[in-house]
Amino acid sequence: MTRYRAEIYDPSFNFISFGAVASKDIRIDYLVEDTSSVELSAIVVAHVNDYIAIREEGQIYFYGIISNVTYDKNKTKISFVHFMKSLNVDVMEDVSIFETKSAEEWLHDRLLDLYDGSDTEQNIYGFSCSYLSTTMIEYLAQATEPGQLESINLFNFVQMLLQKYEIMLTWVVDFAAKTVALTIDKIDTSDVWTMKLGLADTPDYDIDIHSIEGTYNKIKYYDTEDSTNTVTYYLHSDGTIDSDGSTDRLTPVTYTEKTATQDTTEGEEKTFEEVALLDAQTSMLNTDFNHEIIVTFNTESKLMPVGGLGQLYNLVTPEGVSYSTILTGFEQVNVKYVRMVFGYVRTNLTTILKMQRRR
Repeated sequence: MTRYRAEIYDPSFNFISFGAVASKDIRIDYLVEDTSSVELSAIVVAHVNDYIAIREEGQIYFYGIISNVTYDKNKTKISFVHFMKSLNVDVMEDVSIFETKSAEEWLHDRLLDLYDGSDTEQNIYGFSCSYLSTTMIEYLAQATEPGQLESINLFNFVQMLLQKYEIMLTWVVDFAAKTVALTIDKIDTSDVWTMKLGLADTPDYDIDIHSIEGTYNKIKYYDTEDSTNTVTYYLHSDGTIDSDGSTDRLTPVTYTEKTATQDTTEGEEKTFEEVALLDAQTSMLNTDFNHEIIVTFNTESKLMPVGGLGQLYNLVTPEGVSYSTILTGFEQVNVKYVRMVFGYVRTNLTTILKMQRRR
């Protein structure tokens, strides 16, 4: 029988207490601030903002920051969140900085300033951050004056980096070494794992592909100063965006119309077409992964490859239908089953395709 143990540490990694896990609801999601919980079969000392580590047969397989503690008779229920929660911070920035500094370097510098800076009360004990790639990005400024500051939510910024530039953050918390290491890097698009579904040794699985709202691969822009002046931009399969609608079109076409105005700010001048293109680059995310696929697997299956968040997959059904996708979330259903969540969409919209296989 698999035994689970929860260990509680203070934010400096000093051990506080432990308890046997009676039940658990573990969720890891890169795109949403999900909450996990465990119920311990004893009264255990724990506080909000303490760290929790869940061990399975002696090995730590999940950890988080405690967000709530409740007691009921001889039981303790603890809710906790992933360290990604630390990114839900608004910072002010002159976004012209992205003209000279890569997104990875900027985020690295900001996070070190927040969590390894002069304010020891705000710092994360043992925190380190590194970046292994450098990507120059187009950041659509809302500010109207050069040098004007605007607010950037770091959590939302990180989601944009993943969906538009394939940049991902990896957290490693080492309770023995008392460190929290964060790495910023581009996803290796050449490393694609194939997962064949419906084999005898694989468990039940469900694939849900939902309808998508608010994502476009064709946008027509009208000039606010001359409505007869228009430009249309298209998103192509390789992620590029331009006004050529004759080749490499994505289907089905998802279309909308918007307006744009030339930028006459001194030193920052942009034509109507340039402003429209910047907006298109922000509005059109890579639609390859604009879906939600949920696959439930038996963790005891010898044929099941389970990668980390950000791992690219090719899911193949018994009918030979392939789905190129990216792993962005986990949910542990019970001791035996784990639910893997793929894609960039989190939605309960009407399912347009659902396949179920029972083995």
